[in-house]
Amino acid sequence: MSSESKGRPKIAVIGGAAGFFGAIQIASKGNCEVTLLEKGKQFLSKVKISGGGRCNVTHHCFDLEILSKNYPRGGRELRWAFEIFGPEDTIRWYEQRGVLLKTETDGRMFPITDSSETVIQTLMQEAKKKRNKIENGSGDSFRETVTQF
Repeated sequence: MSSESKGRPKIAVIGGAAGFFGAIQIASKGNCEVTLLEKGKQFLSKVKISGGGRCNVTHHCFDLEILSKNYPRGGRELRWAFEIFGPEDTIRWYEQRGVLLKTETDGRMFPITDSSETVIQTLMQEAKKKRNKIENGSGDSFRETVTQF
């Protein structure tokens, strides 16, 4: 164990787009060691096929009440999450990393490259930049048990 990580809290995050994004945010805000665990051998495999291979990143609806009503199962619960980090924040986050988004007529937003690979590379680069550990093929079990918070 390096002296840099010694004594720092450790957090394990399950992979996928939300897991990657969450791990990046945690590493940005805190002094902790974050490990991303991906069950399969391929990182972000669902992102790769999302939106027909283009990856729908967010929606161009900035009215959070209207946006949350588009989620019939859980809209009320999602409202607080959208207040913390909404579509405008998502757009800004990607633009700050050089990923420009375009809006389809139905409001869905995709990278202007029309390629999910753009999103995958951005998430991978940012996770590495934040020094997240990334493990694939980790299966359904964890090697460590957290006993104290």
